[in-house]
Amino acid sequence: MLPGAFGALPAETQAHLLSAGRLGRWGRADLLFHPEDPAETLYVLTRGAVRLYRLGSGAREVTLDVHGPGALLGASALLGQPQEARPYGMYAEAMDDAEALLLGRASLGRLLQAHPAVGVALTEQMTQQTRGVQERLSGLVFLEVSQRLALALLGLAEREGPWPEDGSLALRDRVSHQDLAHLVGSTRETITKLLGDFRTRGLLDLGYRRIILTDRAGLQHAVREPLR
Repeated sequence: MLPGAFGALPAETQAHLLSAGRLGRWGRADLLFHPEDPAETLYVLTRGAVRLYRLGSGAREVTLDVHGPGALLGASALLGQPQEARPYGMYAEAMDDAEALLLGRASLGRLLQAHPAVGVALTEQMTQQTRGVQERLSGLVFLEVSQRLALALLGLAEREGPWPEDGSLALRDRVSHQDLAHLVGSTRETITKLLGDFRTRGLLDLGYRRIILTDRAGLQHAVREPLR
Protein backbone atom coordinates (compact mmCIF):
# COMPACT_ATOMS: atom_id res chain seq x y z
CA MET A 1 0.00 0.00 0.00
CA LEU A 2 1.23 3.47 -0.88
CA PRO A 3 1.76 5.98 1.94
CA GLY A 4 0.17 9.37 2.47
CA ALA A 5 -2.98 10.45 0.65
CA PHE A 6 -2.43 7.72 -1.97
CA GLY A 7 -3.01 5.03 0.65
CA ALA A 8 -6.74 5.89 0.61
CA LEU A 9 -7.03 5.01 -3.09
CA PRO A 10 -8.58 1.66 -4.05
CA ALA A 11 -6.05 -1.15 -4.41
CA GLU A 12 -6.68 -1.34 -8.17
CA THR A 13 -5.99 2.38 -8.60
CA GLN A 14 -2.81 2.09 -6.54
CA ALA A 15 -1.70 -0.77 -8.79
CA HIS A 16 -2.23 1.42 -11.88
CA LEU A 17 -0.28 4.20 -10.19
CA LEU A 18 2.65 1.89 -9.47
CA SER A 19 2.64 0.44 -12.98
CA ALA A 20 2.68 3.94 -14.51
CA GLY A 21 6.05 4.79 -12.96
CA ARG A 22 9.28 3.19 -11.87
CA LEU A 23 10.85 2.79 -8.46
CA GLY A 24 14.09 4.57 -7.62
CA ARG A 25 16.29 3.88 -4.60
CA TRP A 26 18.96 6.03 -2.98
CA GLY A 27 21.35 5.65 -0.06
CA ARG A 28 22.00 8.17 2.67
CA ALA A 29 23.35 11.49 1.30
CA ASP A 30 22.55 10.57 -2.33
CA LEU A 31 20.90 13.29 -4.41
CA LEU A 32 17.57 12.57 -6.10
CA PHE A 33 17.85 15.67 -8.26
CA HIS A 34 19.89 18.87 -8.67
CA PRO A 35 18.69 22.48 -9.03
CA GLU A 36 19.49 22.63 -12.74
CA ASP A 37 17.74 19.35 -13.63
CA PRO A 38 14.57 19.90 -15.71
CA ALA A 39 11.45 19.14 -13.63
CA GLU A 40 10.12 16.41 -15.88
CA THR A 41 9.50 13.81 -13.18
CA LEU A 42 7.30 13.76 -10.09
CA TYR A 43 8.70 11.81 -7.13
CA VAL A 44 6.29 10.09 -4.74
CA LEU A 45 8.35 9.25 -1.67
CA THR A 46 7.50 5.74 -0.48
CA ARG A 47 10.24 5.15 2.09
CA GLY A 48 12.80 7.18 4.03
CA ALA A 49 13.23 10.93 4.44
CA VAL A 50 14.42 13.53 1.93
CA ARG A 51 15.73 17.03 2.60
CA LEU A 52 15.16 19.86 0.13
CA TYR A 53 17.77 22.61 0.26
CA ARG A 54 19.45 25.41 -1.65
CA LEU A 55 22.91 26.93 -1.39
CA GLY A 56 23.07 30.35 0.20
CA SER A 57 25.94 32.80 0.48
CA GLY A 58 29.27 31.17 1.08
CA ALA A 59 27.84 27.86 -0.22
CA ARG A 60 25.92 27.48 3.05
CA GLU A 61 23.16 24.89 2.80
CA VAL A 62 19.73 26.34 3.57
CA THR A 63 17.16 23.65 4.34
CA LEU A 64 13.77 24.38 2.81
CA ASP A 65 11.89 21.36 4.10
CA VAL A 66 12.20 17.72 5.11
CA HIS A 67 9.73 15.16 3.78
CA GLY A 68 8.78 11.63 4.76
CA PRO A 69 6.80 8.81 3.08
CA GLY A 70 3.86 9.93 0.98
CA ALA A 71 5.35 13.31 0.10
CA LEU A 72 5.51 14.69 -3.43
CA LEU A 73 8.89 15.97 -4.59
CA GLY A 74 9.40 18.03 -7.72
CA ALA A 75 5.76 19.10 -7.94
CA SER A 76 6.74 21.68 -10.57
CA ALA A 77 6.64 18.69 -12.95
CA LEU A 78 2.87 19.09 -12.75
CA LEU A 79 2.98 22.62 -14.17
CA GLY A 80 3.17 23.96 -17.70
CA GLN A 81 3.68 22.17 -20.99
CA PRO A 82 6.41 19.53 -21.56
CA GLN A 83 8.45 21.94 -23.67
CA GLU A 84 8.29 24.47 -20.82
CA ALA A 85 9.78 22.21 -18.13
CA ARG A 86 11.42 24.45 -15.57
CA PRO A 87 14.36 23.31 -13.40
CA TYR A 88 13.72 21.89 -9.95
CA GLY A 89 15.63 24.83 -8.47
CA MET A 90 16.81 22.93 -5.38
CA TYR A 91 18.66 19.86 -4.19
CA ALA A 92 16.82 16.79 -2.91
CA GLU A 93 19.04 14.73 -0.59
CA ALA A 94 18.20 11.36 0.96
CA MET A 95 18.62 11.58 4.74
CA ASP A 96 18.57 7.78 5.01
CA ASP A 97 17.85 4.89 2.65
CA ALA A 98 15.03 6.22 0.50
CA GLU A 99 12.69 4.92 -2.17
CA ALA A 100 10.35 6.83 -4.47
CA LEU A 101 7.96 6.20 -7.32
CA LEU A 102 9.03 8.24 -10.36
CA LEU A 103 6.25 9.45 -12.65
CA GLY A 104 7.07 11.18 -15.93
CA ARG A 105 4.91 14.05 -17.16
CA ALA A 106 3.34 12.06 -20.01
CA SER A 107 2.63 8.99 -17.86
CA LEU A 108 1.20 11.19 -15.13
CA GLY A 109 -1.09 12.97 -17.59
CA ARG A 110 -2.49 9.69 -18.91
CA LEU A 111 -2.94 8.40 -15.39
CA LEU A 112 -4.88 11.48 -14.31
CA GLN A 113 -7.19 11.18 -17.31
CA ALA A 114 -7.90 7.50 -16.71
CA HIS A 115 -8.13 7.71 -12.90
CA PRO A 116 -9.47 11.08 -11.65
CA ALA A 117 -9.17 9.84 -8.06
CA VAL A 118 -5.39 10.10 -8.45
CA GLY A 119 -5.77 13.83 -9.10
CA VAL A 120 -7.83 14.19 -5.92
CA ALA A 121 -5.11 12.38 -3.95
CA LEU A 122 -2.43 14.60 -5.49
CA THR A 123 -4.36 17.71 -4.49
CA GLU A 124 -4.89 16.41 -0.96
CA GLN A 125 -1.20 15.57 -0.58
CA MET A 126 -0.12 18.97 -1.87
CA THR A 127 -2.54 20.64 0.54
CA GLN A 128 -1.06 18.68 3.44
CA GLN A 129 2.46 19.64 2.41
CA THR A 130 1.54 23.31 2.04
CA ARG A 131 0.07 23.21 5.54
CA GLY A 132 3.28 21.58 6.76
CA VAL A 133 5.39 24.38 5.25
CA GLN A 134 3.19 26.96 6.94
CA GLU A 135 3.53 25.19 10.30
CA ARG A 136 7.30 24.95 9.85
CA LEU A 137 7.57 28.67 9.09
CA SER A 138 5.33 29.46 12.05
CA GLY A 139 7.55 27.33 14.29
CA LEU A 140 10.68 29.11 13.11
CA VAL A 141 9.12 32.44 14.03
CA PHE A 142 7.24 31.68 17.23
CA LEU A 143 8.93 28.64 18.84
CA GLU A 144 12.36 28.45 20.44
CA VAL A 145 14.79 25.78 19.26
CA SER A 146 14.11 23.50 22.25
CA GLN A 147 10.38 23.55 21.45
CA ARG A 148 11.00 22.82 17.77
CA LEU A 149 13.30 19.95 18.71
CA ALA A 150 10.70 18.38 21.03
CA LEU A 151 8.09 18.77 18.30
CA ALA A 152 10.39 17.15 15.72
CA LEU A 153 11.11 14.19 18.01
CA LEU A 154 7.40 13.64 18.60
CA GLY A 155 6.86 13.81 14.84
CA LEU A 156 9.51 11.14 14.27
CA ALA A 157 7.85 9.04 16.97
CA GLU A 158 4.54 9.16 15.08
CA ARG A 159 6.22 7.43 12.14
CA GLU A 160 7.10 4.52 14.44
CA GLY A 161 3.49 3.71 15.28
CA PRO A 162 1.76 3.48 18.68
CA TRP A 163 3.78 4.46 21.74
CA PRO A 164 4.69 1.28 23.72
CA GLU A 165 3.05 0.66 27.09
CA ASP A 166 6.43 0.61 28.86
CA GLY A 167 6.74 4.31 28.10
CA SER A 168 9.89 4.17 25.91
CA LEU A 169 10.07 4.38 22.15
CA ALA A 170 13.26 3.81 20.13
CA LEU A 171 13.48 5.62 16.80
CA ARG A 172 14.35 2.94 14.27
CA ASP A 173 15.70 5.32 11.64
CA ARG A 174 19.26 6.53 11.98
CA VAL A 175 19.02 10.13 13.09
CA SER A 176 22.17 12.20 13.48
CA HIS A 177 22.45 15.51 15.32
CA GLN A 178 22.91 17.18 11.93
CA ASP A 179 19.68 15.57 10.66
CA LEU A 180 17.81 17.04 13.62
CA ALA A 181 19.42 20.41 12.99
CA HIS A 182 18.07 20.34 9.44
CA LEU A 183 14.62 19.37 10.74
CA VAL A 184 14.32 22.22 13.23
CA GLY A 185 16.33 24.92 11.44
CA SER A 186 19.26 25.12 13.83
CA THR A 187 22.92 24.09 14.11
CA ARG A 188 24.42 20.74 15.04
CA GLU A 189 26.15 22.27 18.05
CA THR A 190 22.91 23.67 19.44
CA ILE A 191 21.09 20.38 18.90
CA THR A 192 23.85 18.43 20.63
CA LYS A 193 23.58 20.68 23.67
CA LEU A 194 19.79 20.46 23.76
CA LEU A 195 19.80 16.69 23.42
CA GLY A 196 22.10 16.58 26.42
CA ASP A 197 19.63 18.79 28.31
CA PHE A 198 16.74 16.55 27.27
CA ARG A 199 18.68 13.51 28.46
CA THR A 200 19.42 15.13 31.82
CA ARG A 201 15.71 15.83 32.26
CA GLY A 202 14.85 12.20 31.50
CA LEU A 203 13.10 12.91 28.22
CA LEU A 204 15.29 10.60 26.15
CA ASP A 205 18.37 8.40 26.05
CA LEU A 206 21.11 8.52 23.41
CA GLY A 207 23.29 6.06 21.53
CA TYR A 208 25.23 6.16 18.27
CA ARG A 209 22.72 7.67 15.82
CA ARG A 210 20.05 6.16 18.02
CA ILE A 211 17.52 8.01 20.11
CA ILE A 212 15.21 6.41 22.66
CA LEU A 213 12.33 8.63 23.74
CA THR A 214 11.52 7.91 27.38
CA ASP A 215 8.96 10.55 28.43
CA ARG A 216 6.21 11.36 25.98
CA ALA A 217 4.36 13.70 28.35
CA GLY A 218 7.62 15.49 29.13
CA LEU A 219 8.32 16.05 25.43
CA GLN A 220 4.79 17.37 24.92
CA HIS A 221 5.39 19.80 27.79
CA ALA A 222 8.71 20.81 26.18
CA VAL A 223 6.77 21.76 23.04
CA ARG A 224 4.54 24.08 25.05
CA GLU A 225 7.25 25.56 27.26
CA PRO A 226 10.88 26.28 26.23
CA LEU A 227 13.67 24.90 28.41
CA ARG A 228 14.83 27.19 31.19
